[in-house]
Amino acid sequence: MAHVDRLANTHVLVFGGTSGIGYAIANMALHYGARVTISGSGQAKVDTKVEKLRSLYPNTPASNVAGFAADLLDKENLEKNLKSLLDQVTNGGKNKVDHIAFTAGDQLSLPKVQEVTIETALHGFTVRFLAPAIIAKLLSTGAYMPVSANSSFTLTGGTNTHRPMPNWTFAAAIGASVEGLTRGLAVDLKPIRVNVVLPGAIHTELFQGLLDVSTPEKIAGLKKGFSLLDAFGQPEDIAEAYAWIMRDRFANGGLVTSDGGRLLVGTESLG
Repeated sequence: MAHVDRLANTHVLVFGGTSGIGYAIANMALHYGARVTISGSGQAKVDTKVEKLRSLYPNTPASNVAGFAADLLDKENLEKNLKSLLDQVTNGGKNKVDHIAFTAGDQLSLPKVQEVTIETALHGFTVRFLAPAIIAKLLSTGAYMPVSANSSFTLTGGTNTHRPMPNWTFAAAIGASVEGLTRGLAVDLKPIRVNVVLPGAIHTELFQGLLDVSTPEKIAGLKKGFSLLDAFGQPEDIAEAYAWIMRDRFANGGLVTSDGGRLLVGTESLG
């Protein structure tokens, strides 16, 4: 039997799909013949990126790319906002999603241990932990995703959870909570598969902001400190990790790294 690409003719929903890793996942999925829906915090930017994706694949029906905004920072209305989004994405459950990649995140809160408050310690959990937790609740109903090993929900953590830099205590704690959520959901949502990808230093728009205020010497030090390859990863590199998880019906409850060997590098030069 000839090999068939398992992403072809599937429906992929990407949270955080307007930039960085999320946009690269959407681009990759379209290339392999999937129907793609992206979500971001603002509808104007979502619409712009939908049109850009359509322009990259002019022979693909325009209906194969869609996008809807959702405010994941609105904690009081988070479940309502996510349910509304999933209803739009799936046409009320008639056209379910096969795969969800969750790459959304707001600006990281990095309070120092000596200065942390209850509010600053908890702030970073809203988008990165609470939002995927509520998505999982909605998926558990069976209304939005087929309850099958062909289906997947992939979260995003970070290698700094395992090798935190100075003053990254609370960011590392958020990442650890996402990893625990992943393992628990893999059990509770079975046979839907749940995994988490741990990016290293990926050259996204957000990361470029750090480079813009760094000297060439500092950038060279970051490359050495963040990777055995003396380089930063590209979003299109790590997008393949999400693709593998979507395709592999036996990948479940796992932590997948794409970090250039980041976990084998010390943190001393990064403080």
